[in-house]
Amino acid sequence: MMGAGSRTKPARHRKPSLARLLGVVDTPHTAYGEPDKIRAETIVLRPHIQAEEVLKHFLGISRALAGLLDFQSMINAVSEQIRFILPHDHLDVSLLLLNAENHLHTAYEAGVHTSWSGFAKQPLPVSQSPLRILLLGEAPFILSDDAMNDPRFQFPGAFNRPIFDAQLRSRLHVPLRVRNEVIGALSCSMHSANYYTLDDVHHAQHVADLLASYLYALRQTDQAKELAIAQAQTRAREEGLRLGALRLTEELENERQRIGMDLHDQTLADMTRLHRRLARLQLQDSLSGETLRPISQALQESMQELRSIIDAVKPTVLQLFGFEEGLEDLLLRSVRNSGLEIATHLRDNTFGQANRLAEPQKIALFRIIQEAVNNAIKHASPDSIAIDISRSRRHLNLTIIDDGLGLDCSNRLDTGGIKNMQIRAQLLGAKVQIDRGEQGKGTRVCIRLPLDEYHLTSDPEI
Repeated sequence: MMGAGSRTKPARHRKPSLARLLGVVDTPHTAYGEPDKIRAETIVLRPHIQAEEVLKHFLGISRALAGLLDFQSMINAVSEQIRFILPHDHLDVSLLLLNAENHLHTAYEAGVHTSWSGFAKQPLPVSQSPLRILLLGEAPFILSDDAMNDPRFQFPGAFNRPIFDAQLRSRLHVPLRVRNEVIGALSCSMHSANYYTLDDVHHAQHVADLLASYLYALRQTDQAKELAIAQAQTRAREEGLRLGALRLTEELENERQRIGMDLHDQTLADMTRLHRRLARLQLQDSLSGETLRPISQALQESMQELRSIIDAVKPTVLQLFGFEEGLEDLLLRSVRNSGLEIATHLRDNTFGQANRLAEPQKIALFRIIQEAVNNAIKHASPDSIAIDISRSRRHLNLTIIDDGLGLDCSNRLDTGGIKNMQIRAQLLGAKVQIDRGEQGKGTRVCIRLPLDEYHLTSDPEI
């Protein structure tokens, strides 16, 4: 009990120290998930860091970020500043993919480099990440005395091999957050066990908060660049296909007009003549076989002309008997109709690989080869024409070789027939190359068609 003359001193509120604001305080050292475990007796002794030094290196991190436009340069630049606050043998930043919560974007590393860096090319599902409880928001941080014996990093399917390969024992992980959303994680590791404390957790979280907004903006910029590149490539492909489809539409219209003219000039004219002859014969009282023979012959010739027109439109042998047989029929008919003495050769070294292509692919390849053969017969007067079918690991190769007059490079490569070949090849995703033959004699047309996964795995010889 106080005397009458005694006075009570007013309570004074102490300002928080800079050390407490920065997290440089003495706290019980416990690992997340093990709240009752006291680690003070096993922790590695480290020199005390003054609060002013911590602040200095936080400012150094901010300065190091200035002007850096890629993740790896950023992590290299800040690593040395972070090392004064959080000593580490290995430092990495993991980022989640935008709009894809099931994958890590990548891991950018400083110090020891591990196979985690490979996530840039092949993102890792979060379910396989040793940091999954942190990335999914199920833990505020992860602090491990010895990750090599920590069950949180050892579960079925975990991609934890770098922990053992690089001997990363002490590990500290804190989330990177933007707008209260986890976008990734900052991780520090040491080769020695029992290194990090809860003080380090506070420091790491301050560093992560400093880096998060910068990393988020950098990630958004990278994604925008990738999207812009993808859109530009898509527009280029669409424009190429549009021009190809327009050109093909024009050629189809020209083909329709050609067929119409053939039918009008040849077949319809023949039918009209036969009709008039039959009309005159109807006026006669009797007809002999000799009188009808010319009509029968003319009708047979007209039918043959009509069959030729149909064959030009639809390669029936190709569809009924296969690609190789269709090419053999093409060579025989083309040479026969030309009236020239031309030797033909067909060699298939793929055991019928072309027959396993889709029907539109077979027909398009047939049309390209048909144009090449017709060009050789029409313009080159060759003694022989050969078609070779071969295969590399991922491509089907078709080569048409003649020993004729060869290319007239001044104008032949710009003809409609060759343009049609190139357009058909482009729509197939194939390439056509036209060169002079060996020793400058004749012409060589090479068609190179990429094979999809089905055709790559369907051949037991490959």
